[in-house]
Amino acid sequence: MNVQEYIDNGMVESYVLGLATPEEAKELERLIKEYPELRKEFNAVEQTIQKLWLEDAVPPPMELRERSLQPLGWADTSPGSDKKNPNYTFINIQHNQSNYMTVHKIWKWIFVIAFLLFKFCLFLAIYFYFKYRQVEDRQQEREKVRKELQQSSPQ
Repeated sequence: MNVQEYIDNGMVESYVLGLATPEEAKELERLIKEYPELRKEFNAVEQTIQKLWLEDAVPPPMELRERSLQPLGWADTSPGSDKKNPNYTFINIQHNQSNYMTVHKIWKWIFVIAFLLFKFCLFLAIYFYFKYRQVEDRQQEREKVRKELQQSSPQ
């Protein structure tokens, strides 16, 4: 087993960054237990990456910290805060005693209109189907009469 090959091809770096496939990760974990030089390289890469991340890290502004740690304002009980929160919304939820779901009235009307529109379209479809069948029957009768006339006229 050539340990230097694992070090040179970037397998250790991809494992530390979490980019290795599960098979590669299992194999590297097994090899780290067996070879101490691979363990040293793993620790060195991990420390280097951590050092690079910490060097470029920018601390957040203090007001952002204060704002994120502040309560959301649903129950602002801090003393001295008499002002109202503009983001506060009161939603009145009433307990429904029946076992039925209630729907806003506008949806009931939309459902009724959609149902009636469906019925109207169904009526039109049936009406035009029967009209079409009537026209087809008339054409068949005309064809019969033409054939009878053609058969009777040559004699």
